[in-house]
Amino acid sequence: MMKRISIALALVLASCVFAHAQGVRTMTIEDALSIRDVGAPQWSPDGKWIAFTVSEWNRKDDRRDSHIYVIPAAGGQPIKLTNGERGESQPRWSPDSTRIAFLANRDTPQAGAATATPGATGGAGGRNQIWIIPVAGGEAEKVTDEEAGVAQFCWAPDGRRLAYVVRDTPQDKAERDKRRREKFDAVVVDSDFTYSHLWLIKLDTREKKRVTEGAFTVSDPQWSPRGEMIAYVASKAGAQESSWTDIAEDRNTDIYVAAPGAQPRQLTTNPGQDSQPRWSPDGRWIAYNSEADPMSWASKTDLMIVSVEGGTPRNLTSDYGNAVESAAKWSPDGQSLYVGGAAGVYGQLLRVAAAGGKPVAVFETPGAYTSVDLSPDGRTLAFLFDDPKSPRDLYVATSAGRLAKKLTDFNPQVKDFALGEEEVLRWKGADGLDIEGVVIKPVGYAAGTRVPTILQIHGGPYGQFNYGFNARNQIFAGHGYALVMPNPRGSSGYSNKFASANVRDWGGKDFQDIMAGVDEVIKRGVADPDRLGVMGGSYGGFMTFWTITQTDRFKAAIGHAGISDWYSFFGQSDIPGLMEYGFGGTPWTAREWYERWSPIRYAERVKTPLMITHGEQDRRVPIQQAEEYYRTLRKRGVETVFVRYPREGHGITEPNHVIDLVHRQLEWFDKHLKPGAQPVAATGEKR
Repeated sequence: MMKRISIALALVLASCVFAHAQGVRTMTIEDALSIRDVGAPQWSPDGKWIAFTVSEWNRKDDRRDSHIYVIPAAGGQPIKLTNGERGESQPRWSPDSTRIAFLANRDTPQAGAATATPGATGGAGGRNQIWIIPVAGGEAEKVTDEEAGVAQFCWAPDGRRLAYVVRDTPQDKAERDKRRREKFDAVVVDSDFTYSHLWLIKLDTREKKRVTEGAFTVSDPQWSPRGEMIAYVASKAGAQESSWTDIAEDRNTDIYVAAPGAQPRQLTTNPGQDSQPRWSPDGRWIAYNSEADPMSWASKTDLMIVSVEGGTPRNLTSDYGNAVESAAKWSPDGQSLYVGGAAGVYGQLLRVAAAGGKPVAVFETPGAYTSVDLSPDGRTLAFLFDDPKSPRDLYVATSAGRLAKKLTDFNPQVKDFALGEEEVLRWKGADGLDIEGVVIKPVGYAAGTRVPTILQIHGGPYGQFNYGFNARNQIFAGHGYALVMPNPRGSSGYSNKFASANVRDWGGKDFQDIMAGVDEVIKRGVADPDRLGVMGGSYGGFMTFWTITQTDRFKAAIGHAGISDWYSFFGQSDIPGLMEYGFGGTPWTAREWYERWSPIRYAERVKTPLMITHGEQDRRVPIQQAEEYYRTLRKRGVETVFVRYPREGHGITEPNHVIDLVHRQLEWFDKHLKPGAQPVAATGEKR
């Protein structure tokens, strides 16, 4: 993978590795939660500053809060710009570089107001609004006061207006509120949707003007360079006001442009998803990401450009084997675009010529490159980087990927931790297919020693494990476990052919690919074949449930948010189209495949002790899937534990729940893979 290494970045990474070699203790779950995460870098228009966010553990309120920082582009001490009680997000520089606008919920909830649905942006309890703060110092000023809250926004080039997206307030809201108070609040499913639309606001007068109207939802507004038009994404998705939850499935979105006061004009007509429009510097072109096939959940995402006047779009990444993975950044001369890509477990930043040609990887040092922004003069990149030894931090480098410089170090405490070594492995899967994965060895591992090993299976199936920092996995490595993390067929980051190779075969050859990876780690003398565990979440939870119906090789299993019965899941989940693609039809047209790959059909084979964990508010994989499997296995006398987490959705996010979850996972594996091991306290300390 690596042909040459940027000398400066190599020195930075080498120093990090040397520092981590000095680690004196292993990580606990509290250590992992204490790691601060850097995100969303954005250059100031004058090129002198970079704004970014840092999220951190708020122990008092049991959540993570994000705040906005700025740092001189030439390097220096980061300055914390905001410190609101509930955090801030989406920092956006004003065109004159003197102010930063952001989203924050700083309203005091009204007495008796209904609690907001987690993740929602609208409602009576206080929601995200646009605020503006002077970079030189001073108090933030509230700009909007939308009852439904603001979802996204952007500055007009003149710095006098903002475009923003807000969910409509139902015309009969007063009547709905009355019915809710009186508890005559029945909901008719798939009826009475509300939609999110585009608005403008003048900063001097606070005068508002609606731009779009209709049965569609607007997202990702982007002003043209001269401020004459706004590009945006239109989706058929809506929400029912009672739940404030969007329809998850809309496989046909398009790009529109609108001039204030004029009729919006549709630019793309692709039947698949078109998203993330970005204007060329001269305002003549719009770059965007596109998936051609609305039915394929493994469809390749390409970078396209289309004239603002309309016409046939051009595909700029048809010669690139993998999908692009971020919004494009134009160079100031309009000759090139920068966009995120992937090469297996490694992240990439691609430079793509606007005139066409093969994309070129900017960086070749292995690691995870994300959230790239280009300086206004086009000479310098700001980006986030992490690798197995270093959490994510902010870097800058030349636009050619050279002379990398680390600007921030928000987690110096990591040098105090002893970390497990991470290695990229390759092996042959089913049919001789080349499979790649990551192995983390226990802290202090001695070559040739066989150790208890956990097979970890990713979600998706169109997800992947990458070569980056993973604090959660280091907890297991510090506890004496090796981890095997394969990317079987169906994983993203390889090719469209690879991603679609498990259609109508969920649990077939992808399962064989995974087990071949386990055999490879056993063959290398790392994994103890008599002390194997398996765990995964979402699709990885399904595969965990499936694995213990196919083999008795694992002594313990943990499945989070797993699918046990594809047939019932079709009617429960918010993404039934995923099954239509994966099984080639609906349950009544492709019943054979839904039944064939459902773990519950083979429950009589299960002997492996299983822990099931699930969020009670999970809409992606409703908790009924866990209940079905738990009841079935318990009835059969299989050792099964079921842990439900109140308020949680598809993932476990409340820090105290995370502590509890990891504590239970360690004790479960210790019980079955390391009999006699001393129990682990919730903090990760021995007790």
